[in-house]
Amino acid sequence: MIALFILKLSAGITLMWWLMPRREVTDGFFRIQMRVLLGLAVLSALLLSESTGEETDPSRAPQATQRSTDVVAQTKVLSIVVAVTAFAGSVFWALGRRLPGNACIHLLTILTAISLGLHSRNASTDCSVVQQLLSDFSSAAVLGGVTTGMLLGHWYLTTPTMSIKPLTWFNIAITVAVFTRLVASGWAVAGAGILLPETTQQMWLGIRWAGGILAPGFMSVMVWRILKHRNTQSATGVLFATLVVVFMGEMAAALLEQDVRIPY
Repeated sequence: MIALFILKLSAGITLMWWLMPRREVTDGFFRIQMRVLLGLAVLSALLLSESTGEETDPSRAPQATQRSTDVVAQTKVLSIVVAVTAFAGSVFWALGRRLPGNACIHLLTILTAISLGLHSRNASTDCSVVQQLLSDFSSAAVLGGVTTGMLLGHWYLTTPTMSIKPLTWFNIAITVAVFTRLVASGWAVAGAGILLPETTQQMWLGIRWAGGILAPGFMSVMVWRILKHRNTQSATGVLFATLVVVFMGEMAAALLEQDVRIPY
């Protein structure tokens, strides 16, 4: 479960790098971001190494078990490639080589999207592949948007003269990601309903919606109003608080999905 969370976070971060107005941001930001992704990729590879071959559920067909093991192994290899590429990217951005640095961003976005797509295609849930893809990538977009936006806000402490447009862009991106996540959750409710049998599951569902949808949506409005006054420090504080509740919401969603096999 933690490996999947890291996979979604990595995919969301690289997606935001790929979409954001990179010309408006100084090289040092991407150098540090590459190192963050390097750490996430290494941790993912280690966690996947521990989980390889541990699928022992007797209710699953041998063919399905073998397929699951193969997906874990493939994702592990992709995580290692991501780590190597992120290290190379950190060197390029440290040297101010934007062309190869941007090439690394493109490659990392493709690699992490493939990894998350492999999970979506082989997830043990009671929904279609399209619904699972929408759920996973919308969650990744929310995680990546809030995380990268918060880190970008901190970067203004070292480069206060940088244009405020990238941070404004991230606020819009978070709003779009939250709306997409709302559509994905609405699809799950329309198909499976919300009548969960256990109180714990109901609590997880509440945390999922409050932390993963309502809180970032409300706080994006707060950030928008704050940025009208060009107060990047206050906006960063709000984004940091948003990051905490989004992490809680997505972890609750992972527990709920594992339990009821529905991507709420």
